[in-house]
Amino acid sequence: MRLSKLFVVAVLMAMVGLTFAENGDITISTNNTPFDRKALALLTQEAFTRVGLSSKLVSMPSERSLQMANQGEVDGEGLRIAGLSQHYPNLVQVPERFIGISFVAFSRDAAINLNHGWESLKPYRVAFITGWKMFETHAAGAKVVNRVSTPEQMFHMLEDGRIDLALYTRTDGNALIRSLGLSSIAPLSPALKDVDMYLYLNKKHEALVPKIAQALREMKADGTYNKIMFSIVAE
Repeated sequence: MRLSKLFVVAVLMAMVGLTFAENGDITISTNNTPFDRKALALLTQEAFTRVGLSSKLVSMPSERSLQMANQGEVDGEGLRIAGLSQHYPNLVQVPERFIGISFVAFSRDAAINLNHGWESLKPYRVAFITGWKMFETHAAGAKVVNRVSTPEQMFHMLEDGRIDLALYTRTDGNALIRSLGLSSIAPLSPALKDVDMYLYLNKKHEALVPKIAQALREMKADGTYNKIMFSIVAE
């Protein structure tokens, strides 16, 4: 009888803990670029509001951000490419696209040819931000690979001639070279990869995944999604 009572107490405590988590802030960790972070903040705020919850973002270095979410120390992580659950098994992908991103190479030499995609990087010295899985996976075969902490560091390395290519996102890279006054740097075409980016939630919030996906679909259908994205671009 005593064991039975203890079991009931444990279940009730777990239910109370779950209810508290589901009714409080959902904390999303991110290392996104400024444009993508703004999109993540506004889209999650709207999507979670529609399911009766609130969300907040915290910024962390890229790899630490993933690890914290995978360990359940934060509730989720974004924005990331599809398929990361294979490497971070406690993360569940919300299966509705948040935004699309063009991953590109920036250079001072407009004559560099990238028509063969990732294979085109092999002769060059490249740099990208530590923890960016897209580049860690596909750019490892470059002549020299530099992993850096900040995009500013990377673009100054490019300006100083210490690397040939800086790998980043097109929108935020263009904004950064304008803000830094690096007029000799420009993105190369074609893009290395155009990808859809997704939100991931820790498996303790797995029940929320279809709800957030549905909220996003409704936002796209009723015009809210486009309104949010246009507001970011206009800033």
